Amino acid sequence: MERKGLVAMRIIFVTMLWLFPTLHVWSQSQPVLTIHAESAVLMDGTTGQILFQKAPDKQMSPASLAKVMTLYLAFDAVKHGSIKLDQEEIVSKRAWKMGGSQMFLEVGDRIKFIELIKGVAVISANDAALAIAEFLTGSEEVFVHKMNEKAEALGLEHTHFINCHGLYAEGQQTSAMDMAHLGFHYIREHPDAIKFHALPEYTYREIKQKNWNTLLNRGKGVDGLKTGYLSQVGYHILFSAKKDGQRLIGVIMGAETDEIRESDALKLIGYGFKNFSTRTLVKEGEVVGKVKVLQGDPQEVGLSATKALLVTVPKDREQSIPLRKEIPSSANPPISKGDVLGRLVLEGEGFSRKEVDLVATQDVVFKSYTTYYIIGFAAAGCLLVFVFWKRRTPRKKRKRRK
Repeated sequence: MERKGLVAMRIIFVTMLWLFPTLHVWSQSQPVLTIHAESAVLMDGTTGQILFQKAPDKQMSPASLAKVMTLYLAFDAVKHGSIKLDQEEIVSKRAWKMGGSQMFLEVGDRIKFIELIKGVAVISANDAALAIAEFLTGSEEVFVHKMNEKAEALGLEHTHFINCHGLYAEGQQTSAMDMAHLGFHYIREHPDAIKFHALPEYTYREIKQKNWNTLLNRGKGVDGLKTGYLSQVGYHILFSAKKDGQRLIGVIMGAETDEIRESDALKLIGYGFKNFSTRTLVKEGEVVGKVKVLQGDPQEVGLSATKALLVTVPKDREQSIPLRKEIPSSANPPISKGDVLGRLVLEGEGFSRKEVDLVATQDVVFKSYTTYYIIGFAAAGCLLVFVFWKRRTPRKKRKRRK
């Protein structure tokens, strides 16, 4: 009976492992967070590591979070030179007719591209979002196609856009995990965009409107990004927060009220900053070791990291990061600068495996013995001359005596 019970327990344990696979989420060893929204994700904004998640792949309408992708493409266009921030365009009737939150564009307005960006980033203006789409591609339909292409390129598996502003549309969907990755890539590729999202207010046509993101005023380091609301799905937010060089990206989706959305977001921010730190284990180009080169000139070569290695860890594990060097005891010439001779490996319980190649910092050629031969022959020649001279000296002395 005892053996049967033990077997049954093992079967249950294996089944549990199959049903609930281990995820690389640091919250496993941290206090459980109670998040009231339907879905949530907290990510380290530097390393991309997930610090907390709740129903991360649950699909729902993105609401105005869709505008982050609209701005992403807008800044892409500026970066690639296809449009300038001070370039003026004319507002269409279709953009003017947009409902919901808006900056109150008028048909025929000549407006600079940078003003549309502010209108979307600060006050979530639907008319500005459509104007951006039309300015960049001529039509919203073409622009939305590019939004979906970008989503696919970024690996957003649960995201599909129908429009550029986020008003409800059947089939338009995303997930908290996708939105976290979108925010991560957006900030990494366009760090200057943050300054627009952090503006406390925006005025157009003498109409002053406050930033919809109330977290900006809470003193928690929040500097963006976007709020959203639809009656069909509730309240969303994709936020960015920075403190002491550490950045967090967080997503709350499907909160019943804006108060719950804000409370959940603040809980994630406090949890992230208080319990985790981002460590730079090695910098790009940093020399982290040397290798002896047998018969080489020089006889040893430095090894530098091809890229930086950063990791996010619980603060109580900062001194036990499982990083090891895999460097051979020696190498043979010839070696060219940039040849891979070793690697750094981050691997251990709670850490996803990461590797960084270590490369030679200079060329190493075969050691030449020609110089030694020349020196040897010269020394031998000098010795022979000296011996010959010593043997001739006594003879000269004898001749003089005679």
